[in-house]
Amino acid sequence: MVNKTSDAASVVTGKGKIVGGVLAVLAVLVVVAIVVINSGLFTATDIQIQGSEHVTKHDAIQLIDLPEGTSLFNVDPDQITEDLKQNPWVSGVDVQRQFPHTLIITPMERKVIAIAYISSDDLAWAIGDDDTWIAPLSTSVEVDGQGNVITTGQGSNTLTGIDAALALAKHYGAVLLTDVSADVAPVSGQAVSSKAVKAGLDYVRGFSSEFLGQVKDISTPSVEAISANLNNGIEVSLGDSNDIVKKERVVTKLLSQVEGVTYINVRSPGNYTFRNAPTS
Repeated sequence: MVNKTSDAASVVTGKGKIVGGVLAVLAVLVVVAIVVINSGLFTATDIQIQGSEHVTKHDAIQLIDLPEGTSLFNVDPDQITEDLKQNPWVSGVDVQRQFPHTLIITPMERKVIAIAYISSDDLAWAIGDDDTWIAPLSTSVEVDGQGNVITTGQGSNTLTGIDAALALAKHYGAVLLTDVSADVAPVSGQAVSSKAVKAGLDYVRGFSSEFLGQVKDISTPSVEAISANLNNGIEVSLGDSNDIVKKERVVTKLLSQVEGVTYINVRSPGNYTFRNAPTS
């Protein structure tokens, strides 16, 4: 008679030995991995930091606190991002590992969507696409013959005040916000809290790119008194930031159908008014 109990026990014992062997191998591999990771084989000795327009390589190096002997395995991208975000221009960081020893760190800057000119302080503040005050910009800039900002200091003309702010807005592909209340007190890295400025930013986002191309600046003294000055000299009274698309549609239609328009009031787009100069 075949002893089935004995055979079953042998099978279990055999499986147990296999499992034990696998676990032993895994344990050895874990130990080897730990030794390799903590050895100097993959130490980040070649740290490359890419600079950008407002975050220089030198500034980035000063902010990053990378422990000596850090390996490519235990580098902490989140900590590097937190370090670099001390600079308000930084919105994020790209960290790449190139084995065996290279670490490439690239700060990514906030996109500027508006320049707020505060005339009481003669300051032009950059505002990011996340509604964050980024930093004040110089209101004395060099421009070339076409009015483009020159960063090399070899421009043919110097602009100051609101003219400099307008040139900066053009440089960043942003919109200039004017008539900002003197009680607005921007702080780098903090969210915009002014209701009037936020309403102005609503218009920046709500208008089509085609229409924004016609806008010289948006005046934001208060939410109710927001207006847009177009490049052709026409003033458009906008009011609060409701019905933005409808307001744009009314303005665009008027400009295409009526000659000599000088002023348009679309605070209430369903009951708009306008003025036009008599044509001869």
